[in-house]
Amino acid sequence: MIIEQFLPNLHDGDAVGNSTLALHRFLLSRGVESRIIAMDCDPAVRDQATLFSDYHLDPGALKILHFAIPSPLSDFFLGLQGKKVMIYHNITPSYFFAGYSDDLVRITAAGREQLKKLDQCFDLAVGDSTYNAKELRELGFANVHVFPLLVNLQDYDHPINGAYADLLKNERKNIVFAGRVSPNKKIEDLIKTVFFYKKYISPAVRLIIAGNTGSLPKYTIALQNLASRFHLTSEDVFFTGHLPLDEFLAVYRSADVFLSMSEHEGFCLPLLESCYFKVPVVAFDAAAVAETLDGAGLLFRDKAPALAAGLVEQVLEKEPLRRQLQVKAVERIGRYRLQADPDILLSMLKQL
Repeated sequence: MIIEQFLPNLHDGDAVGNSTLALHRFLLSRGVESRIIAMDCDPAVRDQATLFSDYHLDPGALKILHFAIPSPLSDFFLGLQGKKVMIYHNITPSYFFAGYSDDLVRITAAGREQLKKLDQCFDLAVGDSTYNAKELRELGFANVHVFPLLVNLQDYDHPINGAYADLLKNERKNIVFAGRVSPNKKIEDLIKTVFFYKKYISPAVRLIIAGNTGSLPKYTIALQNLASRFHLTSEDVFFTGHLPLDEFLAVYRSADVFLSMSEHEGFCLPLLESCYFKVPVVAFDAAAVAETLDGAGLLFRDKAPALAAGLVEQVLEKEPLRRQLQVKAVERIGRYRLQADPDILLSMLKQL
């Protein structure tokens, strides 16, 4: 059996890229010939993939398309014969990017249009959450199953950057959010919550946004301006930018609570990461958030800063609640390990 995974970009540290690599390594460990084909690759993972421009078609290989953005791979798969599988990672709705990036409005809208055209293309369609699988079924995809995003949890056991961790340790409590600085993540609501917390509850908190700030500079600047209008300094609201793994792990190890105000998540890996690190989670209940947490956090549906700040205060100040959430986080990771057993996915593929 030969399995080929296709994706537009193989990024180092990206959730989709890491999931692709995790499946690739698992298949090799099971004696399955495995290949990754990408239209572009980050230098750090270039040796793990074949560029699409250099790819020679193997008609007998089972082919998997990881779909999250539009690309020429859609037309390529439409023209293919043989067994084909889609793994769907969701597309952020275009309206989130209005006013921040005309290109991303166009790209995300084009992605939805491409997705609609692929409804009869695949022998198996896999959503990495029930939320994503539901969208595929509504679009007319057949033989739709759910299999979670593959995550190599052992990566989070690497040593942290001690010097970076020391920078984040003082009398302040660390409220953390991890993820791309993107409008669907609603970072502005995090800033408003922290402002309320500092003004009415305690000044001894810091908001750490751990994620790439470079993809949407207009949005990042708007967030910095908002923080400035609230008289919040870079010590109050800290944008880390993209971090190497040891510094990223240091942020999680320094976190007192994870707060999410995101309004669109197809899976939301940082919620699972928080569970792994036993960081209590407070999160707005949207899209796949509740499914990914699976009972391991405090959910809310009212975005009033006073409510969110109050929930954060309870987690920070009430030790029995913290311990309860940490126990639930450990239990969640145990269930995830069972649900994300790659042998389950391999069994699906072998049945085609």
